[in-house]
Amino acid sequence: MNFTEEQSPNGQIADRLTAFCRFHTSDPRALVSDVAALPGHAGLSFRFLLEYRADGEVKQESLVIRLAPAGVRPAGPADVARQGRIMASLRGSGIPVPPVRWFGDDRRWFGGPYYVAGFVAGRGSVKGDQALNPGNAVSCARAALSVMAKLHAADWRAVRAVWGDPVTVSAELARWDGLLRRPTLEPALVSAGAPLSRRLWASLAEAGPIGCIHGDFQWTNLLFAGQHVVAVLDWELAAIGPTLLDLGWLCLFCDASSWNTDLLVPSATPQPSQILALYEEITGRRLEAPLANRLRALAAYRFGVITIFNLMLHRRGKRVDPAWETLALSVPRMFERALELCS
Repeated sequence: MNFTEEQSPNGQIADRLTAFCRFHTSDPRALVSDVAALPGHAGLSFRFLLEYRADGEVKQESLVIRLAPAGVRPAGPADVARQGRIMASLRGSGIPVPPVRWFGDDRRWFGGPYYVAGFVAGRGSVKGDQALNPGNAVSCARAALSVMAKLHAADWRAVRAVWGDPVTVSAELARWDGLLRRPTLEPALVSAGAPLSRRLWASLAEAGPIGCIHGDFQWTNLLFAGQHVVAVLDWELAAIGPTLLDLGWLCLFCDASSWNTDLLVPSATPQPSQILALYEEITGRRLEAPLANRLRALAAYRFGVITIFNLMLHRRGKRVDPAWETLALSVPRMFERALELCS
């Protein structure tokens, strides 16, 4: 079976995890304890403590398991095993990802794909656990962009078998348009996106060199210790594609004028112009204003479409998450702001 937050009390998950860990550690007395659900808007995550005996001694590990949402076909962002493979492919790269312990799609354990990785202690950047403040925001942004640049410079050909074939801006734009053609979406929000889609197609151009991209490189997916990034989380949208898509995406989450909520935008975040300047400084690459603005507009359209789609899933009870109601309030302004950037 699959789990949902309503169907999976921690005790039930603990029983499954205990059987799983006893098998994978070869210790029939391995114990799982302190199971706790973690927040997030894509999939289910649980932190737990594993105690087992190996090499004649008792070991303890603090781990996290990630599962696909219940009732969702294990493909694309819901292919949790793929996320585990991608994270494992970055081992030794210097890019801070949680250490992957196990991953797979054997349904006997949790009813679908999964990965288990080491728990990384750190502070988030939004709502109640603010790693960013006015005194360190630029330093934290510099650290984040240094990690981004290192990811973009990685040898994508070496991991292509795991990450998949390169995608283009035009293919991505066609994909987002396709999502908006679903008949069950909110009509007013779909209509709000149509002018932006037309503007983006009219100004379409590839966005520079390709490489490994995270796909959702923004503050809620970064953990900090002081002013250092200790983990980049949530690799479900990772791909090989135009690397600057990540940059436009981060700029969106730094532009308070694109939002009607501060749910995903830290109050102390640098402005998009500062983010672009830092990226130029770190990479030595000059970004012309039209390209930078187009990247930001693409990001706004993409997030708007993702929000509209997830709002539909929430309202139909397929993937309940009230946060999408809040985020959807920003979609009209987000599209409007993107059109301003394209003008």
